[in-house]
Amino acid sequence: MLKETKENIWIFTFEYAGIAKVGGLGEVPANQAKHLANDFNITVFIPSHGQIDRLRKKHILEKLPFNCVGQINPLIFGINEPEENYNISFFKLRINNVNIILLSGENIFTRRFLDDSIVYNPDTLDGKICLFSIGMRCFIDFLIDAHKSDLPNAIHLHDYHAVIPFIGIKQRLIKNGLDVPSIITIHLLTWPRYNIDFYYACGIDQTPITILFKDGIKSLTLNEIFKIHQNSDHYNDVYQNPTVEQIGALICDIITTVSQSYLISHIIPNCGKYLIEFKSDFVWDGCDWDFEEIYQNVNQVMGYEVREVLKIPYQQKLTKSNLKEYLLTYKISHLSQSPLINSAKVLATINEISNGNPFKKNGMVKPFSDSGPLVITTGRISPQKGFDIVFKAVPEVLDVVSNAKFLFLILPTDYSLNEIREYSYYVKKYPRNIRIIFGVASEIFNLAHLAADVYCALSRWEPFGIMALEAMASKLPIIATKVGGLQETIIDMRIYPEIGTGILIEKDNPSQFSDALISLFKALEVADRVEVSETHTVYDADTFKIVNQIPDDIIKSRVLIDANYFYQIRENCIKRVINNFTWKNVSQKLIELYSKIQKIHNLT
Repeated sequence: MLKETKENIWIFTFEYAGIAKVGGLGEVPANQAKHLANDFNITVFIPSHGQIDRLRKKHILEKLPFNCVGQINPLIFGINEPEENYNISFFKLRINNVNIILLSGENIFTRRFLDDSIVYNPDTLDGKICLFSIGMRCFIDFLIDAHKSDLPNAIHLHDYHAVIPFIGIKQRLIKNGLDVPSIITIHLLTWPRYNIDFYYACGIDQTPITILFKDGIKSLTLNEIFKIHQNSDHYNDVYQNPTVEQIGALICDIITTVSQSYLISHIIPNCGKYLIEFKSDFVWDGCDWDFEEIYQNVNQVMGYEVREVLKIPYQQKLTKSNLKEYLLTYKISHLSQSPLINSAKVLATINEISNGNPFKKNGMVKPFSDSGPLVITTGRISPQKGFDIVFKAVPEVLDVVSNAKFLFLILPTDYSLNEIREYSYYVKKYPRNIRIIFGVASEIFNLAHLAADVYCALSRWEPFGIMALEAMASKLPIIATKVGGLQETIIDMRIYPEIGTGILIEKDNPSQFSDALISLFKALEVADRVEVSETHTVYDADTFKIVNQIPDDIIKSRVLIDANYFYQIRENCIKRVINNFTWKNVSQKLIELYSKIQKIHNLT
């Protein structure tokens, strides 16, 4: 009996863990592809982002035997230069049984865009999208001519950067009597708009493409796609170009996002309403962090230094308290290299704020003078993430927990130079309590999760929030806002005390955050101080004082019932991830959706 041939699934993305990653988005296609590779032949297409030389050190790179060459007028993406020659090459490698195709520049002009290491550099992003689109059109032509068996059975787009390249491929296939089903995952709406001339510069023409509507399949040109959005009742300004996300949602057979909340609140209302509601769905993100494995790795890499710094006997097991003291009073200022910052503008701004303060040059920081209850937060600097709310709550927290520590591991971009200056003010004002590490500090990322007591995610909007899963997998109770996917992954311990994993608060509310953080810090203090036996718990007068400092009455009552309640929440966190959010579990839904879009095409 012949072995059944696997279907070819193509993935278009601008981020992919192991290649280039800015935020949580990079984890999604990489982990989905890894867990789907047994069921499909997965090929990922991504600009090189300047990673070719780095990847050569770890992987075998095969340069494919053709280039994409031509001429383009760079005025279309804001560069006042004469017509330029582009020359695009393709490199292939394999990671976790997944094929990766990198589009790279063969001449100075093309490298300026496709090989820019800043993934979303505002100065080069339009050119990167344009040349990626042109390159993919050449790639599909190559397969149509010589390797039809390698054509995709379905294409999965991640975010708007992949939409224009996909339109070009769909047009090429249709011209040759072929077509391909598609699915788009919109991770976060960013509202990009291009005029129709930009699409033309990317290689798009007026060839009609097939589009699934509620009443069946229709073929529309690019002009008609623009007009259908401008004339629909959800569109307010008929003179404005539709967003690329609206176009992507319209032309794909299924639209997904990463949580049901974000689908209902943002994607359907803003990307087409009735035009897409019938073909919209969600697929949760996942997390495969293994707590014991992370602890063993940290112990293996840093255990000797921890014991040397803290004068701990070698035979003694390192505790969370040991790791926290080591992190705060030593390691944050003794990184083996400066946090990775690719942008010269960002680095210049960080160095600008480093004069005689808790910041050192090039993103390094000074250590704390002592240890204390620790809350951490991570992510890309953006108004979305609500880091400013954490800063505003600091005085209230310190009134009750004077030795509280706030550690920010956050990623600056060229868009966040003002925030870097603003945030530094708080570090200078509270040098005993706040540290910010700007840039990728992978050396201490896992250590920080093991050492911390609480994680906070105060996003103003958050489609999913993988960082919350990473924190829970590290046994960290979470304080998060009631937005998007955070309210689907985190169980509020005040409503469901037996299975709770954290506290959900209103966005933009520093007072609610400070009450929640004080409540958790005081619950931890009680758990660390009271001896609990099988028959009874003994509270002395000082412990009752600590309990009475808990602002939240529900948490206070739970701590009175069970002094170890904080530790129950920690165990609930890791169980929540293991039982519901491993990548293997959440990726199963994609198999169903890939099958669904192909059935739709077979019926039509």
